Amino acid sequence: MTPGANRPDPFVLVTAKGDYLYTSQTGFSTPPVSVSFSRSPGHWPAPSAAMLVVPPWAEDGFTWGPDVRFIDGRYVLYFDAWASTSLYFDAKAQGFSARAQCIGAAVSAEPGGVFRPESKPMVCQFNHHGAIDPRSFLTPDGTLWLDWKSDDNASAPGPYPPTHLFAQRLSRNGLALFGQRFQLLEANQTWQDDIVEAPDMVFAKGAYWLFYSERWFDQPAYAIGVARCASPSGPCVARPKPWFGSNPQGAGPGEGSLFQDSLGRWWMVYSAWFDGYLGREDRPVALARVGFGPAGPYLARF
Repeated sequence: MTPGANRPDPFVLVTAKGDYLYTSQTGFSTPPVSVSFSRSPGHWPAPSAAMLVVPPWAEDGFTWGPDVRFIDGRYVLYFDAWASTSLYFDAKAQGFSARAQCIGAAVSAEPGGVFRPESKPMVCQFNHHGAIDPRSFLTPDGTLWLDWKSDDNASAPGPYPPTHLFAQRLSRNGLALFGQRFQLLEANQTWQDDIVEAPDMVFAKGAYWLFYSERWFDQPAYAIGVARCASPSGPCVARPKPWFGSNPQGAGPGEGSLFQDSLGRWWMVYSAWFDGYLGREDRPVALARVGFGPAGPYLARF
């Protein structure tokens, strides 16, 4: 991507016609969720609106973390959005900490939209100050799961409790959660600064791998970590250091999302600060090849 194109939280859906890139809202003047279509991944045209309006339980301006999957004959979009004050408002808190995010879903007959949001949120988890970063996962046996982050650090400026990554089964139509909720990971490692977020689980080489981001997103130390999981519900064991940090493509990489192309090769799209310094809202989409070996994932040659 060209520096200056602010396209955070990227997610790629591969279809027979081509690839769709979904990205988060970047302000009140942009669509809640944007999408680009390309037959050449890494060369994305200007985006259009994938979802035009937020659901009735939400307010516009803070719609993040898009994830799209073909389920039960149509496309389901998962996202998080700012909950209305009727759902959550903490009068004792200051600034954004008075508000919280919930995760919702929207449906469309076509991958490019327009997605129509469901009338109720799927998960809010207000006891953890909200829920963000939804990511769907399909197991080899066809079971659907949803992973997400508890937004405990949204109560900043702290002290705030460590954030967590959760997983729960999805219904057959992908629009409801059921069964037990599992904790996959807690930000309890010293280098994580009490934050793990943006979970993305994949099954590769006979193992479950959980990719996630750690530390504050607007710092050079923001990085992507990896954990090996025994199952979609965990337990997961994190590697003892970040897997992917600042590099020539940009500082503070995070919000990684993995996908396989038509040849079965693994790729990762992610956000980084391309302008060489932090302090600007400038997070174009970066692309990296990922391989899997006996020791787990590694960065592969293009």
